[in-house]
Amino acid sequence: MQHNAAFTRDDVVTAALEIGVDRFTMGKVARRLGVSTADLGRTVSSRDDLLVACLERVSADVTLPSAGLRWPDYLRQLSDSLWDVLDANPGLDHTLIDLAWAYVPFMSVAKRAHQALVSGGLRSEDAYLALNYTLSTVLTSHQQAAAMAETIESEHQPGRRERGIDIATRMWDERFGDSGAALGMRRSHQLHGGDDADRVPFRPKESWLDRGAMAPKLEVIIGGFSSLSNVLSSGAGGDGASRGPSPASQSNDTRESSVNTLVLVFHPNISESRVNKALGATAESLGGNITVRYMYDIYPDFNIDVATEQAALLGADRIVLQYPMYWLSCPPLLKKWLDDVLTFGWAYGSTGTALHGKELLLAVSVGGAGSAYGREGAHIYTIHEFLRPMQGTSRVIGTKYAVPFLSVGALEITDEAIARRAQDYAAVLQTAELPMLDIFG
Repeated sequence: MQHNAAFTRDDVVTAALEIGVDRFTMGKVARRLGVSTADLGRTVSSRDDLLVACLERVSADVTLPSAGLRWPDYLRQLSDSLWDVLDANPGLDHTLIDLAWAYVPFMSVAKRAHQALVSGGLRSEDAYLALNYTLSTVLTSHQQAAAMAETIESEHQPGRRERGIDIATRMWDERFGDSGAALGMRRSHQLHGGDDADRVPFRPKESWLDRGAMAPKLEVIIGGFSSLSNVLSSGAGGDGASRGPSPASQSNDTRESSVNTLVLVFHPNISESRVNKALGATAESLGGNITVRYMYDIYPDFNIDVATEQAALLGADRIVLQYPMYWLSCPPLLKKWLDDVLTFGWAYGSTGTALHGKELLLAVSVGGAGSAYGREGAHIYTIHEFLRPMQGTSRVIGTKYAVPFLSVGALEITDEAIARRAQDYAAVLQTAELPMLDIFG
């Protein structure tokens, strides 16, 4: 075996994706790179670690539709974009369906899509549902199309391979005939009033090899949410009034300004930072009701004005603590800020309810690679486990602990990846309702 000492983590991810996200093994990847399986341990700690890296790469390559579209058009274009991603990554549909956690690396993409749907006229809660239904439909339809297109050895003619759709069609016709009369089905044109050459809706069609099985299902989803929106906006229906006004009658600026967001940046040397500097600048550029404060600039001597800080917190609906992870914890000024500002009787204790019900979001950058965190990594524990003290603090002061916004690999991250991370950060800060992390999540 030729020893290749120059390979990188990116090379390993590329090799795994070329083999297939559902088919690669550490051995196959090693052979493709011309190295030993043990050599891979320099860049990835396990197959799961490599799979996460593959999913993160695929997520970064997703091309979302242009913003500003009406939500039905956005969903149609989004479904086509997702289909293209699945086409480019055979086996991804299986992985996303079969592995309960595989969708997590795609959440930043989902956040941006959600924001576009809300801007396009859907309510926030309906936008999440629409994304869920659309993704499920695209995944199952693509998996069906892949099965129909796959060729296998023919049982009828040895040495010849047949497509799945040809086998399914033959079996259908043998059992029910090409009209489906044995099932008591009417022809397609009798069902829908059109002149369709296909006999019945369940008989295999060539269009199933591509997006033909997805498109009509997507239109049902769009039709359902359109009807729901019409009912709610007209005030009809049993529980429509409880869901508030339609986004069509409410400006996007109004929805965003309803969340007063305070971003506190705790970076000791922000001018030399790449990740936190970019995230902070992005947050500042959003304007509106998003306020950004650079705490080391305000308190270079660590003499914290408690009254000012508490007043700022009282005016916020969402508190964002943005900082780099220092020695698996937080920078010293943030620790002192917690000690000085979150006082007994104000932030905790029987009368300390000032922050109850507010959202708390941690925006944490980590210098090392994600593979260093976890049972098989150098640090043993996950990043979320290292953030437990913050999560516990949130529980004590009565804030709602949002899923942290993590930027991993900050020491080696590319400028392009930083730009994408900044875009993701903007989407999170502008989200009306952040997803919350379970107590033990």
